[in-house]
Amino acid sequence: MPILTQVPAPGSWFWGLGVVVYGALFTVSFPVAMALPDRWRWAPPAGLLLLSLPFILVLGPDLSGLWTYVAVSAALCLGGSGRAMIAVLVVSAAALVINLIDGALQPTNTPPWTMPLIILSIGTLMSAFTRNLQTLAQLRRTQNELAVVAVEEERNRVARDMHDILGHSLSAIALKADLAAKLADRDPAAAAAEIHEVQTLARATLGDMRAVVSGYRQVRIASELASLRTLLPAAGITAHLPSTTDEVPERNRELFGWALREAVTNVIRHAGATNCWVTLNPARITVEDDGVGPAPRRADDPAGTGLHGLAERAADAGGALTIGRSRHGGFLLEVTA
Repeated sequence: MPILTQVPAPGSWFWGLGVVVYGALFTVSFPVAMALPDRWRWAPPAGLLLLSLPFILVLGPDLSGLWTYVAVSAALCLGGSGRAMIAVLVVSAAALVINLIDGALQPTNTPPWTMPLIILSIGTLMSAFTRNLQTLAQLRRTQNELAVVAVEEERNRVARDMHDILGHSLSAIALKADLAAKLADRDPAAAAAEIHEVQTLARATLGDMRAVVSGYRQVRIASELASLRTLLPAAGITAHLPSTTDEVPERNRELFGWALREAVTNVIRHAGATNCWVTLNPARITVEDDGVGPAPRRADDPAGTGLHGLAERAADAGGALTIGRSRHGGFLLEVTA
């Protein structure tokens, strides 16, 4: 039953053309809403609602099915948010009211809640669908961001490992080469032995570099201690090292190996020490020397790359790095895990 019974209805061609225009406007409502600021995205579904009113007022509540498009447009344009569901509920409730009034004035066999239920169901489904699309888009953005972070972390890992490996190995090669040069005149056989060790160290360093790039590099506390038993005396430093690493749990052996490598590299290159002490227990490694000690550093000076990388390793393992002056007046480096 038409609500405005005194208004003459134009020919069917007029209303047919109106439905076509309405459908076209519904089709472009979502792109138009995406071009608008967020606070104005309610405008396209509101426009569809206004355009549908002449149909319902003149042709009757049977045309309340047009509000299905209003509900779908609201779900899409408002992004399936709480505002979208409120719009769907309001349109469904309005459709129920006018159908109840029409049913009371002109009883029919169609229950008055049929069309409101259709509007509510389709609007709710489209709201859920829109939320799923937004979630999927967010997951893709997160995936891209994680890929960028993973690349950056891998780049940092390679840079950190390259610094740690090359700093230690090149220091050892330089020491061995200097020693060979000093021995060349008075003890050629010993010089040749040192040169042979330089060759061995160079090959090992090349293998370590390849392992770093492949992601398989591991430094172990036992192998580092074994290396230091010859490397420190070659640098003129008396080594005071633990005799065993059995008490160090497996989870800490790689971290302590990196700590020992970084600390002893600094002792050899910068400390000017004559003695180096290494102390181990299951949760801590301490390296001390009797050299010049830590240099004063302003707060705005950047930390060394090696120490920064070691601090990151310790933090990743749930531990911490401590540096300072040792009991013997030199440098102290301590890593806890």
